[in-house]
Amino acid sequence: MKKIYIVLITVLLLSGFNSCKKGDDLYVNPNAPLSATPASMLSACEVGTFNCLESGSVRIASIFMQNSSGVGNQMVQPEKYQPIESDMDNYWNTLYPNMLNCKMIGDLYGAKDPIYKGIAEVLMAMNLGLATDMWGDVPYSDAFQGASGNLTPHYDAQQSILTDIQNLLDGAISDLANTTNNGLPSSDDFVFGGNTANWTKVAWTLKARYYMRLSKKPGFDANIVLSDLTNGLVSNADNFYAVHGSAGPEGNQWASFLDNRFGYIVANQTLIDSMGNMLDPRTPYYFDTTGEGNVAVGNVIGNLNAGVSNWGPYVGGLSPAGSTNQSKNIVLVSYAEALFLKAEAEVRLSNAGATADLNAAITASISEVTGTPFAGTLPVIYTAANTSLHTVILEKWKAMFADPVESYSDYRRTGFPVLMINPIGLLEYIPKRLPTPEQERTTNPNAPTPSLGTPVWYAQ
Repeated sequence: MKKIYIVLITVLLLSGFNSCKKGDDLYVNPNAPLSATPASMLSACEVGTFNCLESGSVRIASIFMQNSSGVGNQMVQPEKYQPIESDMDNYWNTLYPNMLNCKMIGDLYGAKDPIYKGIAEVLMAMNLGLATDMWGDVPYSDAFQGASGNLTPHYDAQQSILTDIQNLLDGAISDLANTTNNGLPSSDDFVFGGNTANWTKVAWTLKARYYMRLSKKPGFDANIVLSDLTNGLVSNADNFYAVHGSAGPEGNQWASFLDNRFGYIVANQTLIDSMGNMLDPRTPYYFDTTGEGNVAVGNVIGNLNAGVSNWGPYVGGLSPAGSTNQSKNIVLVSYAEALFLKAEAEVRLSNAGATADLNAAITASISEVTGTPFAGTLPVIYTAANTSLHTVILEKWKAMFADPVESYSDYRRTGFPVLMINPIGLLEYIPKRLPTPEQERTTNPNAPTPSLGTPVWYAQ
């Protein structure tokens, strides 16, 4: 896994890493690239994506969704609904250089190595999805043009960004099917070892994910979600994992944060209560329970109590032995998510299959979290009488512990799960977006500066 560290250095050198201006000041002339190969760039793009999707913006989503509580130092600010503007620079300084690397794979090698390009397009879609989910309008079509002197790109509307994501995924599906390649990924692809069938399933599942963002918009057709999912993930064996090494740049960022900033973020009692505490088999995996009498104890919203459970072994947090695990892999796209998407689409279409899909989604989640095929009695068993949009999104929230951005997106477009507003919050609502990064606000005249109460487009 030391190779991960090497490829991280490679992408930083390729990027000419400085400060981030949407990848523009990181641009490398494609006519004179530095020493690199599609294999080294793909590895770097994957590792960068793992880091982005376990980044500070993801932790903030976990706090907003009351999976976690920010009780110490700068994490108190998101707990009080005032995320720190300057912190956003750090998240963009990871996100946009990584998107540049993904783009360069296609620019430099796409013609001769379309499978490399196809994988990079999937990764680009995931990174761009994170950006638009958290900030709404973001640079894309006008970004990465530093070589031509454009250092202040305009921001694309979220509606356009969601179309771009679908176009990236369509391109990926086509490129992954191409049989004419100069070289094929293998060990340089940490996720699937070059298995294009698995990457194609992920692309189709992501198409369903990002199309579902349009559920409030005129013309939305839940049948499209169902159609996409017929080509998507079909079991937990298809899951997309962020693959980690033991520590440092190759390590799991959840565990790394807990190691370096212990006491900043702890368990939130809201999620623990919703899961019935230890009645749910996932609870001792999500949270450290050994120091609390073998139950999960969270910070009660409205307080800042650090003396409660921390993240548990599922995300590389504290194990029964009391240690973290920076080599713990983190699921980023799962069969459980696909089933929850299917259940939501069925509910919206009033189809009878929604209940079976919902129960199957919970089963898939428990199996993935515990690492053992689940054949017991579900914590909650749904019937046709109580299967609804509310219950689907409620159960999906419980399942998306490692991917709280999905829950945050669901919450904003559906209003579920129903969450209490934090009484110590400095706003009377859960923020509807993250603030514009400080560097953007001060150096790019094209950067919008909406308030935290302005919904992103798909939630309007």
